[in-house]
Amino acid sequence: MTLKFSAMVLSSKDVPGRWSLVLFLNGCNFRCKHCQNWKLVLGLEEPTLTEGRVIEELEKNPAIDTVVLSGGEPTVHKPEKLKTFLEKLKLQFPYVSVRIDTNGYSPQVVRDLKPLVDGFAVDIKAPLDDKDKLSYTAGAEADPEPIKETISIVDGMPLTLFRTPRYPWLNGRDLEKIKEFTNSLKSPWFLNEFFLVEDCPFNQLSGAP
Repeated sequence: MTLKFSAMVLSSKDVPGRWSLVLFLNGCNFRCKHCQNWKLVLGLEEPTLTEGRVIEELEKNPAIDTVVLSGGEPTVHKPEKLKTFLEKLKLQFPYVSVRIDTNGYSPQVVRDLKPLVDGFAVDIKAPLDDKDKLSYTAGAEADPEPIKETISIVDGMPLTLFRTPRYPWLNGRDLEKIKEFTNSLKSPWFLNEFFLVEDCPFNQLSGAP
């Protein structure tokens, strides 16, 4: 009962100030417009990288001080598999920090994994009082409450951050509302550049909010 990854990359940007090994998992419960990793979401990238291969990479590269689980959406995988993998990492590489990138829609999984990680990067894709705009962005019916619960669970952890792409359908007031909400949190919020992904098949899933 082990995880398999579709890709891994070494990055100095995902976690500022750290060398991170970013691991990409298939699958997601959202179908976000202009998703950069839509092939992972649809399972079109073969998961051929084993946990053993990840361990080998960490053993031969002592400069890596952080592992990031990304996707896709890591929390759609079985919590037992995720926990077993993270326990192996912590046991063999106690100096390595772990962050999980998530859309925040599985708060119970996040709660279960919290003792084994150092933080979460949570996407706030739209104002959390605007279900229509959140669902439009996510490409699926999306209730803000699970995301709010996840935020409350992870806020203040050492590597936790919140982020919002500057989607062109978010107006100035939308961004201001997100900023006002995150101002009350302990962890930082980042407004990231938006990148057009013209071949993403999710772009036409629903009309404008």
